Amino acid sequence: MRPAGAVGQRVLSDLRGVARLVQSGFADPELGPVSSAFVAAAMQSPEAALALHDFFQARHEQSAQVVRRAVDRGELPAAVDAHEVIRAAVTPIYYRLFVTHEPATAADADRAADAALAAARAGIL
Repeated sequence: MRPAGAVGQRVLSDLRGVARLVQSGFADPELGPVSSAFVAAAMQSPEAALALHDFFQARHEQSAQVVRRAVDRGELPAAVDAHEVIRAAVTPIYYRLFVTHEPATAADADRAADAALAAARAGIL
């Protein structure tokens, strides 16, 4: 038997982990500038855009396992689109960094993950 309040807490922690990994990667003083340059290059070069697309496709597939495991545990509806949940959890971070040129904090990452989880539970994703 699970303790009260435990149902759904693992998926919340897992999604926050995915979002925080993205946020912290860009905040890292060594890795962040390289990652940002890769995104910027993709805006200018079809070859870089394809490489970035392939990277994200692989990363989303890897991250989607978090959502699939939550479905298996009964924490999310079976019809949820795992890739869309991941996209919803990380897109606000990229928006802050590359559209509005604002910093993205761990709190921003948590909020994005929380919103993605709420949408998934509501059957929107």
